[in-house]
Amino acid sequence: MTGYIKDADCTKDTPVVYGRQERNIYGREVRFRPRVPGKRKTSTDKKTYLPRLLPLEDYDLIIVLFSGGKDSLAAYLKLLEWGVPKEKIELWHHDIDGGHPERRMDWPVTQSYIEAFAEAEGVRLRKSWRVNGFWGEVYRLGASWPVQYEDDEGNPVTVPLSEKQKRSDELREKVLDGLATEEDLEELKEYGHRMKFPAKAGSLATRWCSAYLKVMVAESTIRNLQSLSDLELLGKRMKFPAKGSPQSGRWCSGALKMQVQGTVTANLEKTKANTKILVVSGERRGESSARSHLNEMELHRTFAYKKAHRIVHQWRPVIDHSERDIWEIIRRHKVTPHPCYRAGWNRCSCMMCIFSLPKHWVGIRDLFPEEVEAVKHDEETLGFTLDSKKDLETYMEGAESCVYWDQEAIQQIKTGVFPLSCVYTEDWKFPAGAFNGAEGGPC
Repeated sequence: MTGYIKDADCTKDTPVVYGRQERNIYGREVRFRPRVPGKRKTSTDKKTYLPRLLPLEDYDLIIVLFSGGKDSLAAYLKLLEWGVPKEKIELWHHDIDGGHPERRMDWPVTQSYIEAFAEAEGVRLRKSWRVNGFWGEVYRLGASWPVQYEDDEGNPVTVPLSEKQKRSDELREKVLDGLATEEDLEELKEYGHRMKFPAKAGSLATRWCSAYLKVMVAESTIRNLQSLSDLELLGKRMKFPAKGSPQSGRWCSGALKMQVQGTVTANLEKTKANTKILVVSGERRGESSARSHLNEMELHRTFAYKKAHRIVHQWRPVIDHSERDIWEIIRRHKVTPHPCYRAGWNRCSCMMCIFSLPKHWVGIRDLFPEEVEAVKHDEETLGFTLDSKKDLETYMEGAESCVYWDQEAIQQIKTGVFPLSCVYTEDWKFPAGAFNGAEGGPC
């Protein structure tokens, strides 16, 4: 794939190419085509191939997968410049920590930042999460935890459970209550077990954090959107799964295969018919070699026209943008970037993303030493290091911290509070983390 600028090669002096002001085309029946033709080599490529979008005004709902990072932010702002009404847009945010009461993987301030931004913009924010989040998956024994999301009133709703999930919940309750037998544990293990960190790989089969905590969560919510108000909230014990057992306390699994359905049993009869949905995400070719081969547009995996008359298209409108293009869009709208950028990070992935460089881990240790110590303890407990070749302490050895001590940003990161009054700024400048490009996980 050619014609894009890698983040590692991008600077503040890189010319702005795709980040210039867009013209209003909404309502003029404009149909976007990909700048680079989509792939049609494999059977999967052919199945998802999409030569062009519908006119933006033809979609009933435009979902922006919104992490709070710069790329999804820029994608949203471009929609506004094209003239898309805010009432047609929803920002969907996947909470990677899933409300876990004790452990976190993401920035404490992210939830506050995305809430403040959505309120300032006056656009609908819908959150979704997998119960117990990242660490619940690391230590999971049994079927994956349920997916939950907020209905239009902000109430949490649980996607209907599969039979394996229901049985796993029963068995996990017995484990938590100390009543599980050897047979119960063996049965629970048959339903699935992870007990390891996600692999640093492009494949979602081994880098399961993206698939299980983001990709499949989005699919679950789309498939069940029609019945948001009809589903009964299934109360769950928000406890960390038992780290041990009467056996060894460790269940090691091999590489997992990507499961299309995951933890969700789609009920298409309850899904809204004759609906056209556009899912917008912020991946860019310049972020990594893996992303350089993505299609700009394609049929989303929840596309189900024959069964439910549901059209779902996926669009990556900033895929060919350089990092300089992205910052130019944000500058033009005077939006304050996520505090992690101002504190020296070049990406707004999870705070402790598996792709983080040594300098990032040292930076997290400067800000949240207890979190890093907890991960080091996890490595000992699991007998499986976060990096495949060395433990975290060795990985960080000799690295200098990436932290830029911007007082306001550091305070927001550590307190987890991002004030509504800080969403926009007249004194906009490139954040300290800009143009320090390195490949990373999803933003």
